[in-house]
Amino acid sequence: MFDIIAASFFQKKSCILPGIGQLAFTNTTAVTDFFNSQILAPKQAIVFIPAANEGDPSFNEFSAISELMKSQLEKDGQVIITGVGSFTKLSGGQLYFKAANPDPVFFQPVQAVRVLRPDAEHNVLVGDKETTSTAMNEMLQVEEEHIVKKDRWWIWAIIGLALAAAVIAYYLYQYGFNSLGSKM
Repeated sequence: MFDIIAASFFQKKSCILPGIGQLAFTNTTAVTDFFNSQILAPKQAIVFIPAANEGDPSFNEFSAISELMKSQLEKDGQVIITGVGSFTKLSGGQLYFKAANPDPVFFQPVQAVRVLRPDAEHNVLVGDKETTSTAMNEMLQVEEEHIVKKDRWWIWAIIGLALAAAVIAYYLYQYGFNSLGSKM
């Protein structure tokens, strides 16, 4: 019978039980876990706020059920609401609420892998300055254009000189120094 409270509570996220108190959801925000590339699910907890005074004149759709809960608490000392939690009457007459643990299947972390598309503009942190990816690409291209290619003509000159020296050395090896003077 107390399941009516649970159905309304999960739909409205709050339930006022006249003469007993109020059940409410509290939410924490989702947490980003950069190290594991995950977003942890937000956590929800059920909180019981006891009524300020016993003679509360408020009346709502749960007034009759609240009276039944009070009588069952006096008789048995405990009322269990499936999916929400249990109320227990302590020796001093105070109510103690123990919230039911939510099913962890509903609160699994989500993988959060950053996707950067090369043709899309996105913010980039360079040192202590924030800029965009297109501005950084333009700046890097300008720097590449300013880099002067070193002249490497002397390498070709050395290779040509070495080839000429090899041809002369080969000629001298074949004919010697004496044949140089006789042909003139």
